Amino acid sequence: MSVSLREDLSWLYSRESMGIKLGLSNVRILLRRLGDPQDSFRSVHVAGTNGKGSVCAMIASVLRSAGYRTGLYTSPHMVRFSERMVVQEQEVPEPELAGLLSEMRDMVDGGRFARPPTFFEVVTAMAFLHFARQGVEVAVVEVGMGGRLDATNVVHPLCCVITRIGKEHTSFLGDTLGKIAYEKASIIKEGVPVISSPQSPGPQRVISWMARCRSAPLRVLGKDFRFECLERNDDGTTVRLHSLGTELRLGLLGGYQCENAALAAECSLELGRGMELPRESIVRGLSTARWPGRLEVVSRSPLLVMDVTHTPEGACTLAREINIFRERPRVLVIGMLRDKDAEGILTALAPHFDHLVCTSPDTPRSLPIPSLMHICRTVHPHCSEIPGVGEALKEGRRLAGKEGMLMVSGSLYTVGEAMKELEGGDGP
Repeated sequence: MSVSLREDLSWLYSRESMGIKLGLSNVRILLRRLGDPQDSFRSVHVAGTNGKGSVCAMIASVLRSAGYRTGLYTSPHMVRFSERMVVQEQEVPEPELAGLLSEMRDMVDGGRFARPPTFFEVVTAMAFLHFARQGVEVAVVEVGMGGRLDATNVVHPLCCVITRIGKEHTSFLGDTLGKIAYEKASIIKEGVPVISSPQSPGPQRVISWMARCRSAPLRVLGKDFRFECLERNDDGTTVRLHSLGTELRLGLLGGYQCENAALAAECSLELGRGMELPRESIVRGLSTARWPGRLEVVSRSPLLVMDVTHTPEGACTLAREINIFRERPRVLVIGMLRDKDAEGILTALAPHFDHLVCTSPDTPRSLPIPSLMHICRTVHPHCSEIPGVGEALKEGRRLAGKEGMLMVSGSLYTVGEAMKELEGGDGP
């Protein structure tokens, strides 16, 4: 990595200290000064709590399979910053990243704003500029937080998708599921079709109300379209998608990916009303989609599995999948952020493991190890603490032995550090 790129990345990361400031005024100013690059490509906008990253990856894979030059914008990244903005499965190359960052830095430092632009606002504008310059035809855009005031909510998509909604970021989005659903459902645009996961009654009422207010056609999984999970094991998942009238094998592990595939397929069928999107492209795209860190087997002997679960709902879903792995003993390396429900997550996961190793990712937002250990001891008799994700990974491997299974979970930051340890480096 060049010295100038390293300096510009440090400048960008320094903006994280400003915290999270929801709102659209700054990103609109940035984009206007860049010539509104988001208007140069079509888009799909995906919000929700659990599964939105997998759904984004699946839709992007379908679009690529159909021959469209496709952009994918997701956050946060696991190992490299460049993972956030991908065109045709290629992360933004270092020379382009350096140029984009330098350009954004000059614009931000030399511009006038009601408040300094945040990290996410700058990155979102940069991603849209990169997509425009790379000739992207369709971009799949994942909401960062909430939806209504998220920086991504400047796109006018062809279709919106809302995955399952759970309690998260309550200090920003509200302390009830209804309030959180309002923030997420606010990505719905006038007349734009919406595809939704089944929701609990409160969020479902909010989504239905928002869709009616904005004359947006709404299709809900389980009511308007259906799927059947036929088989799941440690090699993949077989699903029947009724809308496609076929069954197919997903490369992503876990029965919950059947629901994500159903959402992605329904969104793709909706897109096919206005663009060439053959059904065989949908099947091929879903079959070949990959999404790192989601019940991902990264090595064997011992079996090493990564999963970025960070909510109680996600942990309950993950717990239902652990038995596809037969290896014993099972060891969980877990590190979390301080604003997450550690007790809820550990209550769901701990009973499925023989030993828990508590650690802490290298971020100011991390939950201190003593606090995590205190919770661990209330739900499991065999817990240990190891500072540093890399060292915790080594200890987890020792405990699992060659015949066991080691899972790393609790936060995308924890999984990202474990991935970096395995890869032996990162990059931009």
